[in-house]
Amino acid sequence: MVNRSELCEKISEIYPQLGSCERNMVVQWDAANRAWAVDFELGGEKVRHFLEDADAAACVLGRQCVGVGIEFGQFL
Repeated sequence: MVNRSELCEKISEIYPQLGSCERNMVVQWDAANRAWAVDFELGGEKVRHFLEDADAAACVLGRQCVGVGIEFGQFL
């Protein structure tokens, strides 16, 4: 399993226009959904995206992080 900081930093690195960790983007493990919850806020709009652990690992390893970009891209 990846860790929260690692995942948040990788998302910020790939999509710098989304902002930064703990400023307007928060990543945390959601035990109820058994997935990583990525909360993003920009211009008063808030959205939450869930990443399965395997998808989060692929993102951290630089393979793909497409779901986050598609979900949050609508706010940019």
